[in-house]
Order: sequence, then structure tokens, then C-alpha cells
Amino acid sequence: MENFIEGLPKVSIVTVVYNAVQTVEDTVLSVLNQTYPNIEYIVIDGGSTDGTLEVLNRYQDRITRFVSEPDKGIADGFNKGIALASGDWIGMINADDWYEPNAVELIMKAVSVEDNVCCGNIMLMGKNGYKRLKKSKVNRLNFGMYIMHPSCFIRKRVYNAIGNYNITLKIAMDFEMLMRIRAAGYQIKYINKLIANMRVGGASGNVWQMHKEEMAVMRLFLRGRSYSLSYIFKKLDMIRWRYFYKDPFGAVQHQ
Repeated sequence: MENFIEGLPKVSIVTVVYNAVQTVEDTVLSVLNQTYPNIEYIVIDGGSTDGTLEVLNRYQDRITRFVSEPDKGIADGFNKGIALASGDWIGMINADDWYEPNAVELIMKAVSVEDNVCCGNIMLMGKNGYKRLKKSKVNRLNFGMYIMHPSCFIRKRVYNAIGNYNITLKIAMDFEMLMRIRAAGYQIKYINKLIANMRVGGASGNVWQMHKEEMAVMRLFLRGRSYSLSYIFKKLDMIRWRYFYKDPFGAVQHQ
């Protein structure tokens, strides 16, 4: 078994958590129970006070690296986790989200030595029991975060080349990172497989704020006709959410 593991790329999984006592155990167990054997697990806690640390302590012997201290938000937690990661690939799965049991195995079977980024699909879960499959759409990245970040795995060497997540963004830091990765010439591979599940209603549930941040990112990366089309699409989407939205998931859509 040791020789088998040594022949597989190491995958670092990073979980960023803050006061998620009700959901963090599902996240942790989804990582610890992966079918892929060569995983290191890094948990970055933002200084939880609600019992989250007690839950995490149950699994301390199976968590490779654990940090608990105040931070500057989700992006800061991502950056701390990446800095600690020693794997060839890095996946991000936060509290409120959880992997399918074979998620890492599916990704690692799909990638080749030429691939640098790989993503799949997620299942959105609502409080009322409603659920909906959401597929990553790489060719629609100009129009917003159409790549499902919990399903996304990125090589450590890409992060080393691209730099940190933008801590000034509270929701769209993943969108900005993927736009930066694409602008640097990296291809993003898609596989039509269910990789992760997401409870709707966390930070990304604030769709109005997410749209505003995505538009700010678009202004940085898009020019000319591409920006004009994306701007019109996003403005229409914002109008739809503000005035006509119906939320089957029980999420906060705007403030």
C-alpha cells in the first residue's frame, strides 16, 4: 500500500471554517473518508467560539495541519492553507460544503501531466429539502462564477505562479482567482462528474453582493466587446435577482 500511495500525486485539501459547529463535521468526514489514499488535510479556523473547535478536536489525529486564529476572511484563510500545503494539487472545501466520497479519485483519474486546473459539478442543497445539480461552465467564465469552486482542484505550482487570493473580496475571490489563472494562459479542464455538495445560505448566498463583486472583477480582466456583453448580462441578472427572484433554497439573496 505504501508504494501504491507513493506513486500517486499528493492532494492537499483545505477547509476554511468559522463558527460552523452544525455543519463542519460533515465537511471533515467527507475529506477523511475519501477513496483516494494520498491526501493531506489542512484546516484553517478563524477563531471560532461556538463549539467548532471541540468538533475539530475529535479528528485532530487525522488532520495534517490545523490553525486556529483570527483572520481577515475567507480569502485570507485560503491563502494560509495554500501556504501550508505540500501536495501537487490543492482542493478547497469549506464548512457548509462536503465532497462526494470518490471526489478526489475522480479528479485525479481525469487529469494528466499537462493539466493544471480541473473542475466538475456540485449539488446545491436548500433548507426545504430541494436540491439542484449545478454544472461548471468554463466557457461562461466571462459572465460570472460559472465554475463551481468546491469542485475545483488547482496545482500548487499554479498558485505559486499566480499568487494569493484577493483578501479585499468577501465573496468573489474565487472568481477573481480563476480569471487571473485563465489570463495567465492556463487551461481549465471540466469533467461532467458530481464532485461536491453545497448548502445554500452561507457567504455565497448573498447573491446581490456577489454580483457587485463579480462586476468589479470583470472591469479588471475584460475589455471592449467582451466587457460590454458581460456587463449587460450581469446587470440584467442583478435586476432579475433584486426584483423577481424566487428562492427555493431559503438563501439570503440581497441586502
